[in-house]
Amino acid sequence: MPKSYTPNWFFTALLDNHINQMMARYSCLRALRMDFFYRKDTPDFLQPDHRWLELQLRMLLEQVEQFENIVGFFWVIEWTADHGFHAHAVLWIDRQRVKKI
Repeated sequence: MPKSYTPNWFFTALLDNHINQMMARYSCLRALRMDFFYRKDTPDFLQPDHRWLELQLRMLLEQVEQFENIVGFFWVIEWTADHGFHAHAVLWIDRQRVKKI
């Protein structure tokens, strides 16, 4: 973790609670992490705030929720000079339902 980054205690507590609840509910989970960002040569990269990315993430995750093996998810949006607004998402997969991953 970069030295310039200071974790937000509230966000960290929420995330820890979410992970603990998922682990208590499901005996065998697989976390699938995905990173989403726009290429610099696209109009989406130049969006002035995070709302467009958030809308696209919500639409994507509405579709993902249709898969019965996906039992949860979380995501965060960040901004950096190199990537602009970008997101990190984790999908929780129930390994009891899917044996070969």
